[in-house]
Amino acid sequence: MQERSERTRARLVGAAAELFDRYGYAEARLGDISRVAGVTKGALYFHFASKQELAAAVQESGCLLLDETVLALRRDGRPALQSLIDTTHALAVWATGEPVVRASFRLGRERADGQRPVLNYHLVCVAAAGRLLARAAEEGALRRGVAEDAARTLVAGMIAGIEAAAWSGAPYPELSSCLSEAWTLVLRAVAEEEAARGLRTAPPPGPTADLDPTVDLHPAVDPHPAVDPGPAVGPPGQGSRAVTVSTVSASAGSLSSR
Repeated sequence: MQERSERTRARLVGAAAELFDRYGYAEARLGDISRVAGVTKGALYFHFASKQELAAAVQESGCLLLDETVLALRRDGRPALQSLIDTTHALAVWATGEPVVRASFRLGRERADGQRPVLNYHLVCVAAAGRLLARAAEEGALRRGVAEDAARTLVAGMIAGIEAAAWSGAPYPELSSCLSEAWTLVLRAVAEEEAARGLRTAPPPGPTADLDPTVDLHPAVDPHPAVDPGPAVGPPGQGSRAVTVSTVSASAGSLSSR
């Protein structure tokens, strides 16, 4: 019975993530979320008293995904800077294809009024990056004279660039390539030469290499015709590679000049 309840809750969180990503918080309706999840509205209210609670659960899932990824990278013994690079590549994957993360970012943008329990997912990612940079400093990987705060500001700009580029419709392979180039520039500015020499700026081998950029992130939900598929999130993917490079690297550059 408990296992069934957990499956129902997981379906609701997944459906909510899809619709928050597609429509935003205000336009996503609880009735549509329950239909996409394939459960009754009563079952939805059994697990969540309000749409705000559902939004919080979506963002909790996004935070858990981030935390588990950082922990897994740390367990395999890789340097902190490499873990940071790989975490940003994971963010690029999620920002272009994972509704829980896309919705978490969007909820943070749309509900930046500080209402609880919805949080600013961008700041959660920046905080995780800051902890990795602190570890990198302890490992002696940061260039002498580079303040952690300055390095954190650069990485915060990169994270903002990932979010903005994904929102504008940049496909993952393009975003990943531009992120690698941005890391090459950032490492020259913040990392000790010896530490940087052994770092990989490209994404780690694995599932990210197989992500299909042609997959529709917002397919029509055929089993639930009452749910209008609505417009795709963000403008169509018309941006060129140059636009994506400028989005990722210029975001970091403009922040670092403050």
